[in-house]
Amino acid sequence: MSDSRLNIQIRKLIDPDFNLVNEFIETQILTIPKDFFFPPSTTIIKKSLNNDSGISHGAFDNDKLIGIRLTYKPGLDTENHGYDLNYDDRQLNQVAQFHGTLILDNKRYKGIGNRLVSENVSSIFNGFANIILATVNPDNETSIRMLEKNGFDRKVRTLKYINLPRLIFEKRSV
Repeated sequence: MSDSRLNIQIRKLIDPDFNLVNEFIETQILTIPKDFFFPPSTTIIKKSLNNDSGISHGAFDNDKLIGIRLTYKPGLDTENHGYDLNYDDRQLNQVAQFHGTLILDNKRYKGIGNRLVSENVSSIFNGFANIILATVNPDNETSIRMLEKNGFDRKVRTLKYINLPRLIFEKRSV
């Protein structure tokens, strides 16, 4: 998917993109409010880029990475947010879990995050999983609006990631 106005290409991220994604996270996390984005472990990044356990997308401007949308299937691991929603094992195994949408600081508020989420959701519901869960800092109004615009429902407020307040959002395939 491309946008000729901004020359943005969105493509699936895969295993060889690990260093690129990891460096992007390390530099961009310094540009956002504290606690808005909880950095993923290298294990989560690897799961997100692996064809069997992840389905993630990147936004590129002339081959430069300017945004990421990391998603993976946590299965029955304790990090699955479905436990917070009292999912049974069948539902837990159908969860694709967002772990952050992060956009280059000078490219934010241009709709790139929304396009990444839209493309990612479409790919997920094309046979990867039937339920998507995402967490958002309750003060991050931009991310909350982006999820709601993409059809996510606010489910519960809880503490995640070393006791940080988070809202859990859910979207199910139709």
